[in-house]
Amino acid sequence: MFLLPIQELTPSQLYISERKLKNIYTWFDGNIDKIHPIPIKQLAGRLIVVDGHTRLLAAFIAGAKYIPCEWETGNWDWAAYASDIAMCAEEGITSVENLKNRIVSDEDYERLWLRRCQALKDEWYYKVLTQKDEVIFYTQNAIDIPVCDIRKIDIDKEIQYYGLFEKDTQVAYGCIEPYSFEFWEAADIKTKHEYRNNGFGFQITAFLTNLIVHSGKTATCRTLPENIAMNRVISKCGYQKLYE
Repeated sequence: MFLLPIQELTPSQLYISERKLKNIYTWFDGNIDKIHPIPIKQLAGRLIVVDGHTRLLAAFIAGAKYIPCEWETGNWDWAAYASDIAMCAEEGITSVENLKNRIVSDEDYERLWLRRCQALKDEWYYKVLTQKDEVIFYTQNAIDIPVCDIRKIDIDKEIQYYGLFEKDTQVAYGCIEPYSFEFWEAADIKTKHEYRNNGFGFQITAFLTNLIVHSGKTATCRTLPENIAMNRVISKCGYQKLYE
């Protein structure tokens, strides 16, 4: 167990049950020492709350600046928690303070939150955030890249592609897939075979990443573990594993 500033924790829940909040608030009666540790996990550059949102908000309302925490070691559905982060970000729930305006009745809690969680696995962004054979990486940082000739190209009408040109010859391309409010992906990155090993994969990946980051989003990128070349590019661009 360890103490963390309460404002450093990121909620993964949109609503709080009024009844549960009253019960917890009455039980601990302002004595923070009675609060059980909040389980947290580092995910997408944030310390996310895995469970215990109600006692977290109760402690905040009581004036707590720090809260006891512990690392979550269970093997949970981390794609669901990444999806929750995206939902919370879209609705402006980025700190425990924001939950003060999300206290609802049991009936509304079930309707607004529990049913939404039950339907989550049918959402496209959840499916995209679920690791299968590929590993998903993320970054929130821009990358320094040399000046290069990158232009918009029309390969797909729904997703914007960009091509990297060398002396007016397209040597590589990639696209941005904005699959959720929070996460956008640098995707479908390819370098023509005869132009590989010249740094073009890094340049187009870094360019797409910078567009995403400068749009205020978290960039993701994915590849197979055995794709050594793309794993090197992803690492060079400063990406880290989204979750394990």
